[in-house]
Amino acid sequence: MKINDTTEFPERKLKVDEVLHHNRFLLKRLRQEEKISILAERSFRWLRTKGFDFKYHTHVEPLPDGRLAVMCFEEGYVLEPDGISLLPSSSTSLLS
Repeated sequence: MKINDTTEFPERKLKVDEVLHHNRFLLKRLRQEEKISILAERSFRWLRTKGFDFKYHTHVEPLPDGRLAVMCFEEGYVLEPDGISLLPSSSTSLLS
């Protein structure tokens, strides 16, 4: 992506930051929705209807079982064949 006008950069950075924080908020909120968060397909649909943008994340972490965790700051999820699974609470380590 080429930015012709350097004045656009701060606006784009703010937009990306806004999307990332919104995604993190939704992941935290989904964690509280026990009846939804335990089913991968429902979790995916719930996030999409609330405006989660799957194109934005902060980083990807490898898990011991070979899967990849898509992270949005300290919150994360794993893509599953039928949807997504939330990672355990951010208070537990990914590699333990």
